[in-house]
This record gives sequence, C-alpha cells and structure tokens, in this order.
Amino acid sequence: MSISLLKKFLKQPVTIVGIITALLFQVFFSLIWVTGYDHVTDRVNQMSIAIVNEDGTAAQPIMDGISSSLKFRLETDLTLQEAKDAMNRRGIRMIINIPQGFTKQLSNPGEQAELDYLINQSNPQMVSNAMQTVAAQITAALNKQTTMQGLQQALAAMQLPAAQAGILKSGISSRINANVKITNPTTNFAQTMVPLMIVTASFTGSMLLAMNLNRASVNLSAQAGKWQRFAARFIIMGTVAFLASLISTTLINSLGIPFTTGYFATWMFEFLIILACMTLAQLSLVLFGDAGAWMNIGLLSIQMLSSGATIPREILSPFYVWIGQFFPARYAVDGMLDLVIGGQGIGHDVLALVYIAIACTLLSAVVTAVRRAPKKILVEATSPSSP
Repeated sequence: MSISLLKKFLKQPVTIVGIITALLFQVFFSLIWVTGYDHVTDRVNQMSIAIVNEDGTAAQPIMDGISSSLKFRLETDLTLQEAKDAMNRRGIRMIINIPQGFTKQLSNPGEQAELDYLINQSNPQMVSNAMQTVAAQITAALNKQTTMQGLQQALAAMQLPAAQAGILKSGISSRINANVKITNPTTNFAQTMVPLMIVTASFTGSMLLAMNLNRASVNLSAQAGKWQRFAARFIIMGTVAFLASLISTTLINSLGIPFTTGYFATWMFEFLIILACMTLAQLSLVLFGDAGAWMNIGLLSIQMLSSGATIPREILSPFYVWIGQFFPARYAVDGMLDLVIGGQGIGHDVLALVYIAIACTLLSAVVTAVRRAPKKILVEATSPSSP
C-alpha cells in the first residue's frame, strides 16, 4: 500500500462523508446522552407513587407518616381503581394501599397486618427494582417506628423489667408484612428489551433507507419530475415498512415473545412505528439533502434517550422529557410494552404515531412544493454541414 493510494482515498467525497459521519456519531451521542442522563439519580424523586387509604380515619396517622417519609411525587386523593388505571398508563409507578381492617389487625397482638404494594412490571427494569426497594424500606420503617412507638407506650404502662421488655420488642418488631403484588408480570428479561430493539432497528433502518432513496432521487432527477419521485419514495417506504414489520413481528413471536393482544395487532402497530420513523428520517433528507443524514444521527440519539425504554422519562433532563413527545420512539416504547407485557392499551400511541407520520409527510410535501426543480440543460446535437 502506498501513500498515493491513501491520498486518492481521501480525495474521494464518499470517504470524507464517511469520516465526518463516524465523528458525528461520537459527538451527538456524547453530547446528548451525557446531558440527558446528567444527575438522573438526583431526579428519582420525580417518579410518582400513589397512597390509597381504605381503612378510614383510623389509618390516617399511618398514611401521613408514610407520606412524610417519601421523597417522591405523591398522589393521595385517588381511589384504588383510579390509581390502578394511572399505574397501567405508567403515570404512577407504585401504589401503596392501606387495606380495610389494617389498624384493627395492628392493634391485635396476635395478628400480623399486611400493607399492600402494587407494582407494574410493564416498565423499564429500573422502575420495578427501585419500587420494590422502596416497599421494603417503607415496611421496615413502619415496623421500627409506628409499631414500636405503640409498643413502647404499652410496655411503659405494664412496668416490665428492661430485659423482658427487650424480648417482647424483638418478637413484635416485624408485625407488618409487605404484600407486594406485581401487575403485568414477566419472567423473561428479553420482553422488557423488545421496545428498545424495535426503536433502534426501526429508526436506524429508516435512516439508511432515506439516505439511499435521496441519492436515487437525485440520480433520477433528469428522468422524472419532483412529484413523481416524491410519490415513488413514499410508495417504497410504505412497502418496506409493511414487509419489515411482518418479518420483525414473526421473528419476535417465533423466538418465544408472547403478544398480549395477538399477532395481527402487534404487526400493525410495528408497521406504524416503522412508517413514522421512515417519514421522519425522510423529512431530514428532504429538508437538508444529503446533510440530513447527519441530522438523523442526532434524532436517533435523542429518541433512544427519551423513549423511556431504559429508564423512566420523568427523571431525565427536562429538555429531553419535553422534546421526546414529538418523536415516534416514546409512543413506540409505550405501545410495545403494552403489547408484549401488558398495560392500559395502545389507542393513544397509535394516534400519536399516525399524527407524526402525517405531519412529516405534509412537511415533506410543502418543502417539495416550494423548492424549485433543477433546470434541465438541453444539448442539441448538430451535424456538420455538407460541402
């Protein structure tokens, strides 16, 4: 290999584009992910927990004690059913339910009281783990504080010797049991990773397709008008989205991932995901030409971060929480969690993906309409006159 060959490589435009693309991947992912995850652990308290008191005024001091000890966003005015509905929509991450008769059980020395914790496993794994840890901490604190305070008063009234009082305390210090109820349970970790896989594969594939369709469109500009090429792009995208979603859904299901609402519904939802990703990626190329491929790198990074597939969205930097609502990944993750694990339903996510696809298509059409087509240069062949 010679230096001259390297120079020839570097003189090729495609080589320069490839180098810039590799560098921009590092720049975009570093800037976006570091700023997005910055101080995430400090914002864990942005997750919401509902406390439901079904034991009336007798349990109000216990409810107040739990509320004062938690550093999360709290919902205390919901019924149990309302809280369950909100948790299935992932607006609430855990429900603490003080069941009817709780204080009565607690006041009877011969009984153990159960405090109910409801956790939705159709969430990023971090949420389930964090909420189970919180449940254990609350139960331990109640056993140490609430029960022991009442026990201390009773022992003082009985005037028992210190040694005997200590034995009684150790025997009663765990009278409250944590009754953790998992909704939408899953025993296969792969199920929780399906949404992230779908988002990554869908938008990455859309990026590459959009880039190559744009090149093909430029190459065919002398043979077809701009609207003909525009229509051809979207026909190809719709066809590819249909086939890609069929292949993906079939593979996922054949590898043992169940679908809560059936094969067809999952296939059609994934078709919408891919189509929305394709129209978004195509919009970047329509707006900026080949440079739009670099913009799509940034959009990929933003969507993977803000989708809620790995950590709950509410603990991200506020900017990414806000901007994520305008991209398909957020709704793709929520919908796929509902479809492969369980949840409230995908109606809202379907509408959001349809709106995004329509908006991107209309914007692409507007840009195509206002942009002038390159003028064709006609060269007339002339023949030399005969003598």
